[in-house]
Amino acid sequence: MTNISQIIEHLRNSEFNFQYKGQNELEIKRYASLDKVNSKTIYWIKNEGKLDEIPINEFKKLNVLIVSPFLKTENLSGINFIHCENPKEVYFSILTEFFVEKENLDTTVGNSVVDSTSIGEQVSIGHNCYIGPEVVIKEGVRIKNNVTIEGKVEIGKRSIIASGVVIGSDGYGYFQNSKGFNIKVPHFGGVRIGEDVEIGANTCIDKGTLSDTIIGDNVKIDNLCHIAHNVIIESNVSVIAMSMIAGSVTLKENSYIAPSASIMNQLTIGENSIVGLGAVVVKDVEANLVVAGVPAKTIRKINIE
Repeated sequence: MTNISQIIEHLRNSEFNFQYKGQNELEIKRYASLDKVNSKTIYWIKNEGKLDEIPINEFKKLNVLIVSPFLKTENLSGINFIHCENPKEVYFSILTEFFVEKENLDTTVGNSVVDSTSIGEQVSIGHNCYIGPEVVIKEGVRIKNNVTIEGKVEIGKRSIIASGVVIGSDGYGYFQNSKGFNIKVPHFGGVRIGEDVEIGANTCIDKGTLSDTIIGDNVKIDNLCHIAHNVIIESNVSVIAMSMIAGSVTLKENSYIAPSASIMNQLTIGENSIVGLGAVVVKDVEANLVVAGVPAKTIRKINIE
């Protein structure tokens, strides 16, 4: 259990721009979505239309509602409000601070095979993992269960590797010899993963052929994605579930790859661009564009202030 004064102190320390209107003495026991009305609960609301769906009389039970400063709440007496520019960010910051169980900061290794001696402090490795001898894991990394990391792989600080991930396997590289047989290309490269990266469950990241596959800082990769050899993903990129990023593709900063997108090898997706749901990209995408379809075509330009 926490109270509103602790929440306000946390928001101030986190330098959020907010305004609280409500009781100064208020205990908060739980969090919930708006369809589950309870007492002493903290909620957030995304758009004004949802206000009409709230059973106001039931909702006046010592709750806190986090809303945008643009929402009109003057007529909603009896409810405690936190007005802020980004209600979702503020809400989950509060939940992370007060409701998420704090993890053990010691280095822990479950029932796994760890051949590497380059493991930083406060690293957590789950069960049934294999960590090869050339792998370097920096401080604060969390590796869940059934993860395989082999070859020349480096994982930056505070990154999270979900269960079932494979990092450092060979990519699909073959050539036909003079007799017409497919001959495997040897892979000599590795994988370099930056800081604060999150890689979702059952995703595969191939090592490079001659140079490395590179994942930049703050990249977020969803479940069931394939990152092929020699891909370069710059910082702050999002790659969502079921996406396939073929060999030697470059995803520039702040680009967003929607679910089930496929990007042909050797292409570049420009800064801030969005590849739409299920798109098949067969040519370069310039910066600040939204593309979608099969094959992907430009839908609109993004205005960057």
